[in-house]
Amino acid sequence: MTQNQQAASQVTLTIDGKEVSVPKGTVVWQAAQKLGIDIPIYCYHPKMSPLGACRMCFVEIEKIPKPPQTACTTECAEGMIVHTDTDLVKQARKGTLEFLLINHPLDCPVCDKGGECDLQDFTLQYGPGASRFDLKKRHFIKPVPVSDNILLDRERCIACQRCVRFTHEVAMQPGLIMENRGYRTQVAVNPDAPFDTIFSGNTVEICPVGALTAKSYRFISRPWELRRTATICSGCAVGCNVQANVRVDKLLRHMSRTNDAVDDGWLCDTGRWRHDDVNSLERLKQPMIRRNNTLTPVSWDEALDYVTEKLKEAAQRNPQLVGAIGSTHTTNEENYIFQKVVRECLGVRNIDHYHGVFPSSDSGAVPWVYTGAIADLDHAGSIVLLGADPYARQMTLDLRVKKGLRNGAKVTVISSEPTHADAFACQVLTIKRGSESAIAKSLAYTVIEEKLWRGNFAESNTKLIQSHSARYADYSPERMEAALGVSASALRELARELAASAGAIVLYDEMTTKISGNETLAADVFDLGMMIDLITRKNSGVGPLFHAANSVGARDMGVLPDTGPGYVKIDQPGFDYNAMLNGAVKLLWVMGANPAKHMEKPDLLKSLDFLVVQTLFMNETAQYAHVVLPALSYAEKIGSFTNLERRVQVLHRAMNPLIGPRPDWEIIKGIASRLGVKYSYRSPSDILTEIAMNVPLYMGMSRGEIGDSGKQWAFAEEKEMVSANL
Repeated sequence: MTQNQQAASQVTLTIDGKEVSVPKGTVVWQAAQKLGIDIPIYCYHPKMSPLGACRMCFVEIEKIPKPPQTACTTECAEGMIVHTDTDLVKQARKGTLEFLLINHPLDCPVCDKGGECDLQDFTLQYGPGASRFDLKKRHFIKPVPVSDNILLDRERCIACQRCVRFTHEVAMQPGLIMENRGYRTQVAVNPDAPFDTIFSGNTVEICPVGALTAKSYRFISRPWELRRTATICSGCAVGCNVQANVRVDKLLRHMSRTNDAVDDGWLCDTGRWRHDDVNSLERLKQPMIRRNNTLTPVSWDEALDYVTEKLKEAAQRNPQLVGAIGSTHTTNEENYIFQKVVRECLGVRNIDHYHGVFPSSDSGAVPWVYTGAIADLDHAGSIVLLGADPYARQMTLDLRVKKGLRNGAKVTVISSEPTHADAFACQVLTIKRGSESAIAKSLAYTVIEEKLWRGNFAESNTKLIQSHSARYADYSPERMEAALGVSASALRELARELAASAGAIVLYDEMTTKISGNETLAADVFDLGMMIDLITRKNSGVGPLFHAANSVGARDMGVLPDTGPGYVKIDQPGFDYNAMLNGAVKLLWVMGANPAKHMEKPDLLKSLDFLVVQTLFMNETAQYAHVVLPALSYAEKIGSFTNLERRVQVLHRAMNPLIGPRPDWEIIKGIASRLGVKYSYRSPSDILTEIAMNVPLYMGMSRGEIGDSGKQWAFAEEKEMVSANL
């Protein structure tokens, strides 16, 4: 947008004597926020459409009849003059509050929302000192369970409708409704649509009073008893920004810490409440060594001495028989030092972690990651979910897809199994299992045959693209129609739509690549994206949706058999994850992972001569271990995670570490020290400094540089892109 166009799309107004310019369509409340002027609100929420139901946000606008006006529904106009603190405004707000308190119980001392209640705060700030009404207040049976997680106290509801609008507009799962009229109006559950969304906790957080409360938090703590820490949710690879609430070293809940680039201010219920791994009484507290087939508690020195002796002896004898499995749940810093010790101190090449199937790339090739940004989903014209179900595995990403749909995107679901997105998608193509890769090839065939390619890379490599017509010759939509179970016309139309759209995104789940027939899915989708300019086009992207919190970070840090940190090619690759677990090695070092959970025959671990496991619990893999080393959870340490859009985000310590366990990086450093390598790292920040110096993708990154909102490492420029196939 040019400067003239930008200026034409702005309006300038004055609020309380201060001038401000905002985009056309901005409501007065938002403009006031930009100036730091606080206007109280109940029904309004910046992520939902204005309603104007509560009448709390009154302001006085000159030259507009019938003052006062609602700031949440009045759009800013050129030259508008707004007053937020006149006698008329004050009186109007007092009247609103007095009206709201007629039937509202004055039970703040026992209400879960006490201390963080907008009605309580605004009454003290703007309300009358006493009520003119002295009538018996209404009472209901309470609490009413509206879902497995949420309880409703109906007499506290002020009918702001935030919860109902969230379920209808944002979650698009209309489980809550408003029933009856007038003073009988109340929140209820839609009898035809149970309130069973995984985003139900957002209704509790946005409720301005104590009407909706969380069953897991009800009567547990007071807000002033909580220690609040800004950090990152470890529930999945989206990396939602949260405020961890801790009381007496127990993590009670996560509250949203809005980062529009990542989570748009929302959380899923899993990330919000389920912290059993952190709070569990079954957490390991002491290292253990197996003696007489029984794991026996020992000191840290004894355990680390024993582990180091076994690792050193095996590596000197035959490093090919030593393997290491890293984690998608530990920090970047821990993954980096893990692979460094394995490769440099032990001379072992066999290192990997649990992940999808990605073709081996040539030196200099771009990594297998999502090339766009999460926020691109908001404005894309076309979104294709190819064997992906974000609602089940990357939860809040589902809300971004729905937001894109509301903004005009055409959402297409292509899957062999039913998904949550089927209910709202514009098009659902049901295919045979393992056909996702063939779908991508058929789309590529159509692009080449109909010459739909676009963008600088494609235009400068048309001969190269056309030369690949033989590669796709067997994948014409007409030929594949029966095999895929999808009409040829639907595939051709989809290819045209992706090529012509102002912005298009194609996403597949990482684990879909593990299904037989999809071994080349990553390369096929990437090549399709290259041909129709989905890599560099605005509001576009292609790539995998990872599930675990630091899946991308594990890859970035080189916990792979064929690439080191920053995807530097390894000349002599080691054994991969499956090979190590199926007899290729005799000694295995596992950090923060549970490979037995993914094995068809976990008893194969019995064949190992030595197995050392760093873990929080006695998990399935630890049951087979010769040594178990207790580690700390994400809430007890500092570091960084990298989410599915390549955004590096800072992890802060939210609670005091459990006495006994150690952070993984300290365990690894202790082993390195016993191997004769003295690292000078005093904290994960020192490790991050080294990463920033040695890994080009992380160049210049520090905890300060990453900041509160995170920092995305840049995907390759178009001229640097090297496809696995093109």
